[in-house]
Amino acid sequence: MSLRSKAIRKRILRRAGRDEPGAIGLNLVPMIDIFTSLLIFLMLTSTTVQTLRTPKSLTLPLSASAQPPNDTPVLTVSSENITLQGEVVMTLQQAQADSNAILADLKNRLMLAPLVTVQGEDSGNLTRGEINIVADRAIPYALLKKIMATCGDAKFARISLSVNRRSMIGGGENP
Repeated sequence: MSLRSKAIRKRILRRAGRDEPGAIGLNLVPMIDIFTSLLIFLMLTSTTVQTLRTPKSLTLPLSASAQPPNDTPVLTVSSENITLQGEVVMTLQQAQADSNAILADLKNRLMLAPLVTVQGEDSGNLTRGEINIVADRAIPYALLKKIMATCGDAKFARISLSVNRRSMIGGGENP
């Protein structure tokens, strides 16, 4: 190779920004911009979506409520068991057979939740916060009333009942 061709080759490589012939340059700025945009998009969409998993064995009642459920402890009442955060507390037969207005086994499990101080008007009072009840629509109201009374007796300040949102298509109501 002549001296002149070596000089030309060196100049071409220098202009290309490479010091060795096999290296490939990589511009990271567009990739970082894309990842930043993707990260912001995922952060925004993940905070607005809130889903509450309902077991397939439950059929929730319909309601016209537009308020979404909060992220709280979940008390599930199926056709067989009453579970708190996925752990079985008692069977439905035990709950229906109990003649008391407060279910003792359920209350004992609910009392394990920590107490927090109420903010606002009633500051200084203690409560366990909120609880969300997910119950099958075939559960008798009397049993549901016992469960809600037990939650209230365990110092849960807000008790929510999960329902499916009723669609108002054509102005009629779904069964």
